[in-house]
Amino acid sequence: MNRFLSILALVGLTLAVIVHVASLAGVDVSERVPFVWVLHVGVFIVFVPFVLSSRKALGAKPSLSDVRALMPNWVILVGAAVFAYAMVNFAIFIAAMDGGSPSIQEGKYVLQNHGHFIREITQTEYAAFRANELRGFSGHWLVFYFVPFAYFMFAKKPNPSIERTA
Repeated sequence: MNRFLSILALVGLTLAVIVHVASLAGVDVSERVPFVWVLHVGVFIVFVPFVLSSRKALGAKPSLSDVRALMPNWVILVGAAVFAYAMVNFAIFIAAMDGGSPSIQEGKYVLQNHGHFIREITQTEYAAFRANELRGFSGHWLVFYFVPFAYFMFAKKPNPSIERTA
């Protein structure tokens, strides 16, 4: 089962990287491939089993250091880099969204925040905002697919001498 989950997470990670790179290039992938948002649901399909499996192996409340102890050092370094990238990407995403999200209302392209009109935008800006929105989400997908992939593919069996907390 771990092998299957690692492959499933790797497929999600690979697709998330493709979507992320395309959105960095300004491509609104969701316009061309509307089901791209299924990747958002896919995160739960692999992340929930990771949480359950790590709890079974390490106890009810495993610490980050408990999970890290199961991984090779290079996986920890790659994971830290992916996490750091996701945080920087998120900050850039927030700044680039001008406090709103793109929408079409009454045939006009607009930027709005929770239904409140911010300003009218051009079709080109609309596409750029949509690509940026997807970039924001896909940056997080990288983390939430990488962690289960790394865990199910590379984690060593826990040391039985580690005290488990129930």
